Amino acid sequence: MLSRLIKPVLLACAVFITVWVLVIVYWQYTARMPSTSDIVLYLVVLPLALMLFYVVLRRIFTAAPAAALPAAGATVAAGAAASSNAAAPDASQERQQMAVLAFALRTPRGSDADTVATAIGQAQTPEIVPELRDGEGFPVIAGRVEGIDENELREHLRESLQPAGESFDVDALPDDRLRAIHLMSDVLQELLASAAEAIANAGDALAVRAPGRFVSSGGVIPGPAAAPQLNLSLLLPGAWSESERAIATQWVQQRVREGDASQRWLVDCFKSEDGVSGMALLDRISLSLHREQRPALWIALAADSSVSEASIARWEADGLLYTATRRKGRVPGEAAAGLLLVRAGDALLAPAEAVRLSRSASGQREASADTARTPDASLLDRFAQHLMATSALETAQVDWVVSDADHRTSRVTEVAKLVQERLPHVPFENNLSVCATLGHLGAAADMSAVVLACHLAARDARHVLAISVQDALARTALLAGPASPASPAT
Repeated sequence: MLSRLIKPVLLACAVFITVWVLVIVYWQYTARMPSTSDIVLYLVVLPLALMLFYVVLRRIFTAAPAAALPAAGATVAAGAAASSNAAAPDASQERQQMAVLAFALRTPRGSDADTVATAIGQAQTPEIVPELRDGEGFPVIAGRVEGIDENELREHLRESLQPAGESFDVDALPDDRLRAIHLMSDVLQELLASAAEAIANAGDALAVRAPGRFVSSGGVIPGPAAAPQLNLSLLLPGAWSESERAIATQWVQQRVREGDASQRWLVDCFKSEDGVSGMALLDRISLSLHREQRPALWIALAADSSVSEASIARWEADGLLYTATRRKGRVPGEAAAGLLLVRAGDALLAPAEAVRLSRSASGQREASADTARTPDASLLDRFAQHLMATSALETAQVDWVVSDADHRTSRVTEVAKLVQERLPHVPFENNLSVCATLGHLGAAADMSAVVLACHLAARDARHVLAISVQDALARTALLAGPASPASPAT
């Protein structure tokens, strides 16, 4: 309680002192002898009025609704709401679900989701990478994917991409950017193959329907049989420049054309920043899918890498690198993760056995997790209750918890407290902390957690709670699980 009063008191003192200094200097400069009313007006009423004006402005801005997720090329919003109350305003929207047709990932522990989940369940940690060294020459602990040749990819980009001005310089791309693009390409190819199969199956289904009509969740729509709408959304690190994101986007567009020139994918790119999670992008995709009147396929793809000498030097200079004396620092890591999604109620594209993803619940903690003395899982607990109530689930039906928690005690204990208090039946080994094993994954952190949640839900036919706790304040959660008669199909 005392810590919450410090900032307002300091702010009030700063306002009063500033006003007093300015007024007294003015009186001295003008050789004016202030009266009692002047003293009360300028030394008491004026600073109080300024503080009141500040409070009114702050309430006006904080009471405004959270900004909606932007269109292509803008920054992804931090969640559905900025307050701790994460429920969507429309109950029907809360129950909307997406079906997961396919998922893929590339991590330091491999590209097989079961292998990665096993490594995380065994609490394996990143290892020392002799090729990467800090400023003192010591090798760095990092989660690195083996077998990536940055120079080979740089050459491919140079030969393949069309320049877009002087800023479009492939040769200037740092190694960590190239590694992220390489990982993203691998995941993309796998998801495009799954999308081609889904489109082929949809074509077969359309062929046996009445000519000139097709069926979607919105009903029977007249007209010629139409191919599904195809969309691809990239989530790339906010630290990347616009030119770097443009290079990655153009590379993805080219890979899509190479995969099947007859299919036209709409590609857009979003910027991940502090407090922004890939789950917010999934929420945006869910809204877009449910606005579509025709069948639609959507690929959500996130990638990030901090495995390079330049990234390590930058982190070290900023005091962010994990060391023996800085246990709360970041461990360099890298990964790419993606999902192939459709509207859950789309009878043409969504098989009954496909894993369902709920809408996400998101909000802000009242205090930073970095400075909290004890773990506070109250916000996550509200999310869990809300998600289970919306999905008509009992607590016992959730068998796994997958989070993007890393080695920091504050993140691990926050999730552990949620499991202990809300999901006590979940065994210790079923609480997976993704970044504790893979390293700092940045933009790909919570998307990797969602992919693993989908894998576990598909493998065990049980429900999995996926949580994002990387940020000091922002929290997001969603449920992955099998379709059930009680769950909505919209």
